[in-house]
Amino acid sequence: MPIPRYLRPALVVPMILAGLVASTPVSPGAPPFPHAPSVSAGSASADPAPVQLLDLTTQSGRPTEIARSGLDGARSSGVAARANTGAVGDPAAPPGAVGALTAAAGDVGPGTDIADSAADDVDPERDAVILTDPLQVDDFLIAGFTWIGGESDVPPDGVHIYLRVRQDGQWSPWYLNEPSDAGRDDGVGRAGTDELVTGGADAVQASVVGDASALPADLTLALVPDHASGERDLGAADGWAVGAEPTGLAADEPADGRAAAPGDETAVSAVAAVQSDRRDDRGSAGAPAGASAARLPSVIPAAETDDPSALVTTREEWGANPAYLNWRPNYVPADHVIVHHTAGTNDYTPEQSPSIVRGIYYYHAVVLGWGDIGYNFLVDKYGQVFEGRYGTLDSDPGTMVVGGHAYGANTGTMGISMMGNYSSTDPSEIQIERVGQMAGWFLGRAGVVDAYGSSRFTFHATQKYRRGQTIDLDVISAHRDVGYTTCPGDAGYSMMDPIRSAAQDQIDYGAW
Repeated sequence: MPIPRYLRPALVVPMILAGLVASTPVSPGAPPFPHAPSVSAGSASADPAPVQLLDLTTQSGRPTEIARSGLDGARSSGVAARANTGAVGDPAAPPGAVGALTAAAGDVGPGTDIADSAADDVDPERDAVILTDPLQVDDFLIAGFTWIGGESDVPPDGVHIYLRVRQDGQWSPWYLNEPSDAGRDDGVGRAGTDELVTGGADAVQASVVGDASALPADLTLALVPDHASGERDLGAADGWAVGAEPTGLAADEPADGRAAAPGDETAVSAVAAVQSDRRDDRGSAGAPAGASAARLPSVIPAAETDDPSALVTTREEWGANPAYLNWRPNYVPADHVIVHHTAGTNDYTPEQSPSIVRGIYYYHAVVLGWGDIGYNFLVDKYGQVFEGRYGTLDSDPGTMVVGGHAYGANTGTMGISMMGNYSSTDPSEIQIERVGQMAGWFLGRAGVVDAYGSSRFTFHATQKYRRGQTIDLDVISAHRDVGYTTCPGDAGYSMMDPIRSAAQDQIDYGAW
């Protein structure tokens, strides 16, 4: 049963910072489980910062003041009025100006129900029942919305949650934030959306479209920075309203119009250049969290190694803080792989990847209340592989620690997520290869000889299938095959056979 944010286990100690309620980092202390790693020395390379929380509805589901700041009336004197889309704010406005810098949202008011509107006709500004001003915030890498679930973790029918972010001075399109079809099979945690990845954003605008009388209770936007430490509630006195040009919805493109994931070939080469000997000797410390691409795991084709796990950046190396870990590992027989992607941008550097993984870890473990990251592995577009869920690399052949990557289908599977949004953009070639390589390593150790095959699988919670229902499931499946989600995106889903091909190569090559 989802738990409210205010009932989550306390992991941080409050403090006063610059006149605002913030929090300090917690000393890791004793490891929560035997052999739990301490934080890598490299993880202290950046200053800790609090997770920023923006409350959009109250405990009774009523919009807050800041949630209506983009809807209410004409802007104050000296600021241009906004038309149906976009926002014109005063970048020099002082803190506390959020309430004053508001705008009309076209002809659709807060009480309008547009649940029956066609999706491609929705305008997140014109049709909003909740619309914040565009707000400047502290830098963050991961965003996500949470709420109190009740009988169902999904918002009421017709209620859709949107977010756009500013990165490198440019506003993104409006992203539709899907309710997460992930989470622990035992239901522990808070209802929320999938993580939305940025390459480092410094402003946000949130919108909710639907029936104003059916808004989720305690709807909260969480913005997670690198080296997250504690939380800070943002109110009208904490944000600056800023200018924002109109942007459209992030829309899928026709299949024949897809582009490959943007990548830096020089960076990929640098990742590969200096780590070829990692197959034989990981070294005493490995790559510290936040290390440059040239010091992270090498990009080695599947045909060149019989143990791709030796190339994985471990939790200790990317800086997983054990203070956030309170989910005891459970190792079970497993012989299926579930492939995912993350929402948000594909515009990130190889140096940012460890920070993004740390942000996803905090979002899953603390904000959503799972007690750890849901994925067993994460693969970035440069071919770097990161250990996710605690105990993944320690799992014996034919077993896998139970994760939280696919609700109801966590037990008996290994979850691997491609870092990036692959709705209309193809994953990079090296990303596909490395996903297949890790899938083949896992399946080969489990005695699976056919990456294109299927076998019986039983669900452990009710989602797309009933708890206890057994089906014939592809040994390498997509998240959408086991749940109500578009993950791993249409472009990502079209790459399932190339992933299986790479996995088969690894199975055939490995010494099992």
